[in-house]
Amino acid sequence: MDLLFSVTNAAELSGPQGRSAEAVRAFLDEIGPHWLPIELDAFEVVNRELKGADPNKSCFSESLLKSYMVHRMRDHKTGTGKVIDLSDDFFTLGTTLDWVGPQRESIREGSAKMDEALRSRIGEHVDKSRRDALWLDQKFPRLPFNPSLRATFAYFNLVRTLIAEANQLKPGDGMDFCHAVMATAFASFATLDKHWKRRVGSLPKPNGLARIYSKQDLDAMVADIESCLPNN
Repeated sequence: MDLLFSVTNAAELSGPQGRSAEAVRAFLDEIGPHWLPIELDAFEVVNRELKGADPNKSCFSESLLKSYMVHRMRDHKTGTGKVIDLSDDFFTLGTTLDWVGPQRESIREGSAKMDEALRSRIGEHVDKSRRDALWLDQKFPRLPFNPSLRATFAYFNLVRTLIAEANQLKPGDGMDFCHAVMATAFASFATLDKHWKRRVGSLPKPNGLARIYSKQDLDAMVADIESCLPNN
């Protein structure tokens, strides 16, 4: 199993202090090199898909990987004599807490901007939908699932759902929207809060989206993941 990991995941995990921080770091390090840096910006990934990007590469975040490498090699400058050991230990995730932590405030500011942008856009769409009963189906028809356009399927159908809910958004939903698109489109198993789980559950079927779990389903999630492992 590999973990899909974005810069926002690192920012959220950098909050705990003391023993909690130590536990988080130990957990991340136990993952080892089994993680994939993914984009947070779902719209960027949709654009890649619509331009014909390889479905297996469209979610990959090259910028996150570069930032990670720069941080890991910060002490290995020319002349120091230090050797870069690209073993599994080099790619442990615990180190991301060190360089993302100081950026938490700017990431929060970015999250607030995403909230405002989503509220504004959905609000405009809701107004148009109320004025014209045919507008929603014309502009945001229910898209069938296409394995080559996974993020596109989740993105546009979730926008349609938010419009139909008439602007029932709360703080943090801008970032959560992107998480929902990326997680459901590219993971096999994903956790979302109950509101986003419900929204994803309402998307057109059949589809190849991830199995979604909320807080109360975590035991079931672990059991399902274990049942899919090769030795089970």
